[in-house]
Amino acid sequence: ADAALAQQQLQQQQQQLQHGRAYAPGVELSAASAGAVAVPASAKEHTRTSFFCFSGRCPDPIAQDDSAMRFAGDGQGSYRSVMDYQFVGPGAGDFNTDAQPPSAQNVPAKLVGVFGVLVLIAIVVIMVVVPAIASSTVVKLAGAKRSCTLWGDPHVETFDHSFVNFYGEGEFYVVKSSTVAIQARFLATPFTNGMAATHALAVGGPFLQGHTIVVDPMENGQITWDGEPILHGAPQTFEKDGLATLYYNAEGELVDVAQSHLTKHILHMELPSGVKVEVMRWANHINARITIAPLAGGQDGICGNYNGNHEDDTSDLITRRIGQRVAASDLLFSTQVRGASMSSASKQLTKECPEQRRAMAEDLCKQSNQQAAPGGAILQACIFDVCFGGKQYAAQNALSLGGAAVPEG
Repeated sequence: ADAALAQQQLQQQQQQLQHGRAYAPGVELSAASAGAVAVPASAKEHTRTSFFCFSGRCPDPIAQDDSAMRFAGDGQGSYRSVMDYQFVGPGAGDFNTDAQPPSAQNVPAKLVGVFGVLVLIAIVVIMVVVPAIASSTVVKLAGAKRSCTLWGDPHVETFDHSFVNFYGEGEFYVVKSSTVAIQARFLATPFTNGMAATHALAVGGPFLQGHTIVVDPMENGQITWDGEPILHGAPQTFEKDGLATLYYNAEGELVDVAQSHLTKHILHMELPSGVKVEVMRWANHINARITIAPLAGGQDGICGNYNGNHEDDTSDLITRRIGQRVAASDLLFSTQVRGASMSSASKQLTKECPEQRRAMAEDLCKQSNQQAAPGGAILQACIFDVCFGGKQYAAQNALSLGGAAVPEG
């Protein structure tokens, strides 16, 4: 019986050894022979602990009070540390048992935040990108070149394709900007029965570094650079230090096709900033075509303000913006002529053309210019030409316009 009991105790000790615990009667156990027992109350203490067995019965340390157990060292058996939390009672602060975890609480707020950012981006796109896209048309317009033409007594098609008329003698701005100045002189001719026509054109301003080009008609004028005559015959070319190149020949498209039966004398000016000026020289007057892109800083003149809106290019609005005539201090011509203002000259039609003649002129002009709006600038110009120039001007006006529908100012 004793041998069986001893054998049972030996098996029990072997089992305990496998679990990291070894106890023997009256034997002190240490970390070297016993397993490691971790106790939260004194996990940092390293001490020797004794247990004794009596009558063959060894007390189980695990069943003892945890407060009596101490860390004795790392055991020789395998083990796994497990962290666990236990409820020890309500806390002292305020709390809500229904509250969601912070991550769950922030989900709606995050969604709202993301939505807000998207809305802000949409607003920025609408306010910045869309105007930029719209303004790209203006940028393209700024880089594109258009032409303004002057012909007759004098008629003008502006850069924005409005048709306007200016009656009266004197010097007027064709193009006026901070860098480019182009002026025209309107004078009556013997062939127009006292009506004014474009008699000369002057080009100057800072873009020409202070130089001035003046072009007069064939019979009573010449072409000059800073007052000195140049280009005495065609074909000829004049160049000035890479600043300007002038070609004088019989080539090019006429502004007024009614003059097609006459010999051409056309001056072509290639100037800085991409400015191109063509002047058709006739016996007692000139026609002109100015081709440019919109100038930096804006511009105005009888060729209009070049803003893409033909409706603000009327003779009255242009006159209000630029004034009646060029001031003597700004004149590119060497002399200034006397002449009636444009506003008073426009009244010649009703004052000096008899009613019967005016009615005849209106009938002829309506037949020749069927696309001209009643009371519009095109019809008025034709009536004026027929009244003071003769019946042939009804047909010439129709040829000059080429049957095109031009917005009237």
